Amino acid sequence: MRRLRGARFALKRRLRLTDRPTLVAYTGFVENGRVRVKGRVLEDEGVFDAPHSNSALRNLWLTFKRYETDEIAGARVSWRAAGREGAVTSGEDGYFQIEIDNLALDPNEAPWLPVELTLETARHYDFKPKRARSRVRILSPQARFGVISDIDDTIIHTGAFKMLRHWRIVTANSPEARAAFPGVSHFYRALCAGAAGPETNPVFYVSSSPWNLFDIFQRFMAQKEIPDGPMLLRNLSEDAMGWLMRRHHGHKDRMIDRLMAAYPELSFVLIGDSGQKDASIYAGAVRRHPGRILAVHIHDVRPSEARGEVEDEVERIRALGVPATLSRTLARAAELAETLDLAAAGTREAVVAEIAAERDKAERFGRFPVIVQP
Repeated sequence: MRRLRGARFALKRRLRLTDRPTLVAYTGFVENGRVRVKGRVLEDEGVFDAPHSNSALRNLWLTFKRYETDEIAGARVSWRAAGREGAVTSGEDGYFQIEIDNLALDPNEAPWLPVELTLETARHYDFKPKRARSRVRILSPQARFGVISDIDDTIIHTGAFKMLRHWRIVTANSPEARAAFPGVSHFYRALCAGAAGPETNPVFYVSSSPWNLFDIFQRFMAQKEIPDGPMLLRNLSEDAMGWLMRRHHGHKDRMIDRLMAAYPELSFVLIGDSGQKDASIYAGAVRRHPGRILAVHIHDVRPSEARGEVEDEVERIRALGVPATLSRTLARAAELAETLDLAAAGTREAVVAEIAAERDKAERFGRFPVIVQP
């Protein structure tokens, strides 16, 4: 693979087809006292800043370019954070990892620590330094619990469960072309709010989607006012076939275990969907981490006739003493969160109102883009 990449890059250089470098910075978090920030150096092919388009062919082309990335290895990226500085080098797949030990973190400055990044040099590329900013989630001492959530078909309607039928949604290259499930923004904000403000309790997004989609997810959440949080996505260059075949267990299991170890003082709420084995994955997490899971919600995106395995897994979760809901909307999850004092009173009412508003909008325009039945 390395030799093939080298030959491909040499051919592009000879034909003068290389594009300018760009620096992509991902949201970081603190793991056992160590600040971790991940990013990537790629050729900029105009995908990340492409304007919204309703053209299916253009979106299909942009999606191809988004996944067919031209990685830049050996690039030097410098960083500055909290009075410290250093530099790292990108690997063969363009990724780099910043790890900062013994950084004096003031929990009173939670929830975010800014990290300034500069792409300084890259072999065979002539460019001015490129700057980007990441930020690292700092845990507030007033955090009561954390949230671990899937993304595809949990908060964003992606059609991942029926990829071929929903290919227009799957290939959409902008956040404007994607829809949130009704009630998501209200529910997640209610879970994250606490004594230290609206982001007291941290949320982590654990998904089998590749890092190639990070910018779409982040912009989507900002537009929909869904709380920001570190994303633990999949490196597509390491397991492209696994992603195409929708194999999810290994990645999600590892990331959930990693977060449990990183924040031993926290318990968690788990939120996923019925289309990607999340019920089975979360049941396994409940067994491996007794007493650490406060509640589980599974968003049911299956056809009405599909019943059996997911219900069995949800019952296993309940049998282990963890409250769990399985439904087509967040109404039951919001009600459970209020009952368990995980969300403020009125959360269910706000979620149900948003569901009703989306249903009325769908009926008015004669289309049903998402499931809105309570």
